[in-house]
Amino acid sequence: MKEFKILTKLISMGKTYVQKTKSVVRIEGTLLSFFENITGLKQGDLLSPILFNLALQKVIQSIKMVPSGIKIGKEQLNVLAYADYTALIGKNEIEIGTLFVEMENIARKLGLQINQETAKYIIYIYISKKVKKK
Repeated sequence: MKEFKILTKLISMGKTYVQKTKSVVRIEGTLLSFFENITGLKQGDLLSPILFNLALQKVIQSIKMVPSGIKIGKEQLNVLAYADYTALIGKNEIEIGTLFVEMENIARKLGLQINQETAKYIIYIYISKKVKKK
């Protein structure tokens, strides 16, 4: 989070918020004893999408550093992302596979997991044809 120039005080507050939470279960009107939450955020927590976006941004920045992809103008492009959708771009299936493994490794280090059930890939081949001017 420091990489994104988030104030140290906000980082500290976020850690406290995530680490020092307790929950209780109510069964038929009776509260059971409190227990400490060990990992994660509460379901529907407002902080969840912010932290997810920060982690995903780190993954995307790391993938952009991998020498691969296609050149568009002066830019080398190997990843596109919107919300939690990510498209890896490569010259061939091997390059995309390498990018995927790299992305999975980086994501795992940050506590993210790629859902193998919903992950899909499409091979799209574009062949440019130069047209002669008359």
